[in-house]
Amino acid sequence: MGIMNSVGSILYNDVSSDSFTVGVGFLKTTQSVFSEPPVIDNFTFPDLIVKNAQSALVSATIYDLNGINSAELYFHMGGSTDVIKLPMSNNGNGEYEVLIHDSLMGVQNFRARIVSVDNMGYSTTTEYRTPEIQFNNGELSMDHEYSYYPDGIQSGKWKLMSWPGQPVNTSLALSELNDGHVFYSWKPIKEEYFIPTTIETGRSYWFKHTYKEPVVFKEDSSSALPLENHVVQLKPGWNMIGSPFFFPVQFDKDSTVNDPITYGNLDKPGWSDGQLELNPWNGYAIYAADTSTMILTPFKESDSSAGRIAATSEWYLNLKIESETFFNYATEIGRRKHADNTLDIYDTPKFPDLNDRISLLTDLNGNGSYEYIRDIRDFNELNGVWNLRLDGHKDEKTILLSGDLRGSVPGELTMAIVDIQERKISYEFLEKEITISKDSELVYDLKLVAGDLDFVARMTQQILDNIPYAYSLGQNYPNPFNPITKMNYTLPKRSKVILSIYNVLGQEVITLLNKEQDYGYHTVTWDGTDHYGKQMASGVYFTRMTTKNFSQTKKMLLLK
Repeated sequence: MGIMNSVGSILYNDVSSDSFTVGVGFLKTTQSVFSEPPVIDNFTFPDLIVKNAQSALVSATIYDLNGINSAELYFHMGGSTDVIKLPMSNNGNGEYEVLIHDSLMGVQNFRARIVSVDNMGYSTTTEYRTPEIQFNNGELSMDHEYSYYPDGIQSGKWKLMSWPGQPVNTSLALSELNDGHVFYSWKPIKEEYFIPTTIETGRSYWFKHTYKEPVVFKEDSSSALPLENHVVQLKPGWNMIGSPFFFPVQFDKDSTVNDPITYGNLDKPGWSDGQLELNPWNGYAIYAADTSTMILTPFKESDSSAGRIAATSEWYLNLKIESETFFNYATEIGRRKHADNTLDIYDTPKFPDLNDRISLLTDLNGNGSYEYIRDIRDFNELNGVWNLRLDGHKDEKTILLSGDLRGSVPGELTMAIVDIQERKISYEFLEKEITISKDSELVYDLKLVAGDLDFVARMTQQILDNIPYAYSLGQNYPNPFNPITKMNYTLPKRSKVILSIYNVLGQEVITLLNKEQDYGYHTVTWDGTDHYGKQMASGVYFTRMTTKNFSQTKKMLLLK
C-alpha cells in the first residue's frame, strides 16, 4: 500500500527486498508525525495601536509537514458575539500576514487569534491577543451606542457616572454646584463624600449640573484598554465603581459581595435592584463586608449570571417601591446557607446617597434599628417575620409596593404583607402591587411574614391583635400621687405624639414627650417637676395627649 505525503514521497507498508525491510513500526511513527497539527510561531501582534486611519499588521510563521490548507485571523470585537474571519496571505517561507482595517478598530476594542488548518484537517489555535487602542479625535464619547447616557446627562439631576478607558488628562476642575456643576466621590473607610480632583479608572462619581443643555463628556485623547479581565479592588463597606470597557460586561465576585446597584433610569431617579452587568459611562454602588475583588470579564465563554441569581440553598425576595417621581428597588430579604439570624456578612446597610426620596429599610430580625436594605437569614429555618419601614420625602404620598421572588424557593413557603396603619393583610403582593397612602410627615410600618401557611395565618392575625384599635390616654396611677405617677396611652399606628402637663390656669408645666413613636402600648412617667426641674406644689394638674387627629386630657391630683 502506498501513501503520498505532502512533499510527494511514497511511503510503503511491509515492503521486503534483499537490501532492506520497512515495517509497521516505521509506518506508525510516520503516521504520528503527520497527524501533528500546524505549528504557529512568531505571532506578531501590536500591543498599542494609535488610531490614525491606518491598518494594523498581524503576522506569524506557520508550518506543517502536511501543508497548510488555511490560515485565518479570528477577529472578535468587544460587545459582539460575532467572529469575523480574516484570511491570512502566505508571503512565502511560511510567513503569513493580514491587515486589520482601520474601520474595524472602534472604541469597543477587539481581541484576535490565529486558526490554521493543515491538509489533513488538523488545526491549531493560538491564544487571544488584544491591544490598547489610543484615540486622539474625540471618538471616546458619552454619546456612543453602548453608552448608558447616549443623550448626555440632563440638567438638575444627580447621576452616577464613570469614565471608560483611560483618559490622557485625568484632571477634574474643582467646582461647586453654584458654579455650574459638581462631582462627588466616596471614601469607603471614612464613609464620607469628598470633591475629587482626578479621574480614576474603575471608580464612579456623583455628578450634577445646572447648564441648559445636557452634558456629553468627550475625551480628546484617551485609550481603550485591552480586553482582558479587569480586577476591581473592593474595600469593606460601600464602594462606587464603574467599568473601563466601552460595552456592557459581566463580572465574577465572591458570594458575600452584593450585586451592584445603580441609580436612575430614563424616566425617573431611584435605586435599581441588583445588576448582572456593568454599562459604559454608568456608575454603580456595591457593598463588600470585607476586603474583596470583583473581576470584570469582557468575554465570557459561558453565561454564569444564572448561577449568581440563586444557588440551591438560598432564596431572595426583592422588594420594590415606586412613587410618581422616584423608585427604590434595592431592598432584599431572604435566606441562604451559612447566614445568621443576626448581623453578618450577608446583611447590607443603607447606601448614603445624595438624593434619597423614598426608602424601604429593615431592622435586622427585630433589633429596632432600621438601617439595612438587605436582611438575609439562615436557610435551615422556614418561618420568620421581617419588620419594614417605608420612609419618604414629604411630597411622596402614594407609593406602590411589589415583590420579585427568586431562587430555591421551598414549596410550602407562603408570604404575606401586614399593613400596620391600615390593619390589612395582603397575600397577593407578589402578583399585584400594593398601593400605600402615606402621611407625608411620618414613616410607614409594614411587616412581612414568611413561612408555612399555618405560621403565616397565625402570625399575621397575632400582629393585628397587638395593634390598638384607637388612640387613648389612660388615667394616671397612682392618683393621687406624690411625686411620681405614670400614664398609659395607645397608638393604632406610628404617630407624632405630644404629651404635656398643665396647671389649673392652663399654663404648660412641662412637655414629657414630643416625638414620633411606633404603634402599640406605651407608658410615660412624670416626677412632679416642671421644665426647670423644680418640684411642683400640691394641686390639680392635667395631662394632655395630642396627635395629628386626636387629643385627650386627664385630670390628676398631686398631694404632698
